[in-house]
Amino acid sequence: MKKILLFVLPLIFTIKMNGQNTSQELIEIKNELINHAIEVGKEYDINLDFSDDSIKNVEKILSDLHSEYKKTKNDEGLNGLAYMFGFYIMDVIEKNHGKGRIERNHPDFGDNVFPFYWNGGTLFPVAWCQKRIFDGDGDNVEIKYRILILDEKKK
Repeated sequence: MKKILLFVLPLIFTIKMNGQNTSQELIEIKNELINHAIEVGKEYDINLDFSDDSIKNVEKILSDLHSEYKKTKNDEGLNGLAYMFGFYIMDVIEKNHGKGRIERNHPDFGDNVFPFYWNGGTLFPVAWCQKRIFDGDGDNVEIKYRILILDEKKK
């Protein structure tokens, strides 16, 4: 695995939401996490350019993280990376397919799951990334993105 900086995310868990729009505080945290995701991409010699195609590169990074996790069973820092790439995926959706809204908690799935309300539905990109890192190929984020975002926009 490439050597990457692992970031602690204590600020995420102090976010207060204000209702219909994503709070300014969460937007600022999202932007910081996305910047970290871009830096991690650079460690892999991957340019994350906010295009739909860049999700393939996210999948490559998450695949590598899964392989390393499978070998070492060391999960230190991996949830932080899942947050970074989950927020990156949300930003790619917004830049290419329209704004959404992020909240901290979900009434059915619990606290700190960061649901993304978009196009009349609810997506969980952070959970996609967590599942990809810890569970493997069956949770490919590129396939989820294609089905839930690209195919949905064609309808």
